[in-house]
Amino acid sequence: MNIKKRFGPAVLIVVVTLGCTLLGRFTRVLFFLALAVASAYELRQVLEKANMPVSMALPVAYIAAHAALCWFHAPSAWMEALFILAAMAAMCWTVLQPSRGAMFAVGHLFLLVWPFSFYAVILRAAASDAWLMTLTLGVLSSWACDCMALVGGKYLGVHKLAPTVSPHKTWEGAIVGGLSAILAGMLISWILGWQFGLCVVTALVASTFGQFGDLAASLFKRMAGVKDYGHLMPEHGGIMDKMDSVLFAVPAAYFVLCLYGVA
Repeated sequence: MNIKKRFGPAVLIVVVTLGCTLLGRFTRVLFFLALAVASAYELRQVLEKANMPVSMALPVAYIAAHAALCWFHAPSAWMEALFILAAMAAMCWTVLQPSRGAMFAVGHLFLLVWPFSFYAVILRAAASDAWLMTLTLGVLSSWACDCMALVGGKYLGVHKLAPTVSPHKTWEGAIVGGLSAILAGMLISWILGWQFGLCVVTALVASTFGQFGDLAASLFKRMAGVKDYGHLMPEHGGIMDKMDSVLFAVPAAYFVLCLYGVA
């Protein structure tokens, strides 16, 4: 792994993310909608290698409609109904085209659940009044955890965390990553003046789920026999390779904030 080659694209990712999220609600929703479509496209290629054909039309129509509901602050019941409708449409579509086989429906259902149901929560958070706290704690704690888990695993790693899924990840790296996320939560609380306990708990929960998201993404890559989901930038892979932990971390942060009555 070439750290120097990773640094430049990493800075670009941070700048683009900050720009799109801070410009306004429209750019935030549009940004995460674009990430969702790009992620699904990359995942579709992986699924096809695993003999699970998928058409992009239905999943993209679902997430675009969900983004519109988020924009207009529609009740959550509408969003739940939309997901059920999309799942029913995927299965009905397969029934009407039996030559495609049952795996055609399974592939669509897979995309609707992962990554789109995760992006659905992110879109809802991005369009809400609690967007700044949710995205700041979710994304920054996840990034801090990912970076420091890599460093901790390199210098302290001995005990394998999930050797059959990701042989390079260690318990020591995971612990260092979690502690770094807690520190990130403390710094966010100090800098932005948010409640200390809320920031620390949210950062810890988000980063923990983020590490599971990273492992889940590695599991599917291993299943399909690919190293990266895409090749958007050198040393970084594709969109899904950068969003795997964030897809778990931001929804986790949003749920914690909802429990606290903040979101």
